[in-house]
Amino acid sequence: MKKWIGSALIYLVLVIGGYAAYTFFAGGNGAQNDPDHGDHQNVDEEHEDHDAEDGHDGHEESGDDGHGDHGGDASSEVEADVQLDGEELTITLTDLEGNPMDELEVNHEKLMHLIVISEDLEVFQHLHPEKVSEGVFKTSVDLEEGMYQAFVDIKPGKLKYVNEPHPVMAGEHAGHEEGHVHLESESSWTKEQGGFEVTLDVDNFSVKENVVLSFEIEGAEPENYLGALGHVVVVDEGLDEFIHVHPREGTQPVFEAHFSKPGMYKLWAEFKLNGEVYAFPYVLEITE
Repeated sequence: MKKWIGSALIYLVLVIGGYAAYTFFAGGNGAQNDPDHGDHQNVDEEHEDHDAEDGHDGHEESGDDGHGDHGGDASSEVEADVQLDGEELTITLTDLEGNPMDELEVNHEKLMHLIVISEDLEVFQHLHPEKVSEGVFKTSVDLEEGMYQAFVDIKPGKLKYVNEPHPVMAGEHAGHEEGHVHLESESSWTKEQGGFEVTLDVDNFSVKENVVLSFEIEGAEPENYLGALGHVVVVDEGLDEFIHVHPREGTQPVFEAHFSKPGMYKLWAEFKLNGEVYAFPYVLEITE
């Protein structure tokens, strides 16, 4: 009887020991051969290989078009208010807190240049308001009845400034029902005023490059006007975008402008010829 009991105990120990050994070795091999674990590892390796082939570094591209002065960076720290009373225009400059602001640098011999353009893009006036009090400038103006946009061209000493259009209504005119005019491309680049002919040569019409504007003047040599051989003012047909360009250094009336978007633009080239200032108009179509 004792012999049988001893044999039974030995058998039980062998069974328990064998089961423990099987569990230990099977569990270790199972972790290595887990099909799910192996699939995840392969996906990670494939993803890393794909990134390496595409040259990605893991950072998402922002899609920025390279113009870093848009959005919040383009907000103005100076506010300009333009009011017409009879034949007098009053421009009031304030900071964002409503305080008068007239810390301006002289820019081409003037503290302020005021460009007034009619809604139909036919009338162009370049004025120079004079300071009458802190942050307040005035100038007389002769405008026929109609809608205009005024551009206050200043150079604040410390604050950031964005030149934006300010609507001005002369008389009771309520504006065109169809809004701003639509410019048409033109093929004649020679304009005549006061017996002088001015021919424009444009090196390209693309937003991808700076556009060089060269002028050939017949009948007179351009005189110094506001510290330069001339001035070029450009607006888009919607009177939303304003560009004021001064000539390159040198003895020739050559200008260089950058257009931020394709579209139709009107340009006025101002030259002082034999003591008189003339504005020669041109229409440009800027493409991609």
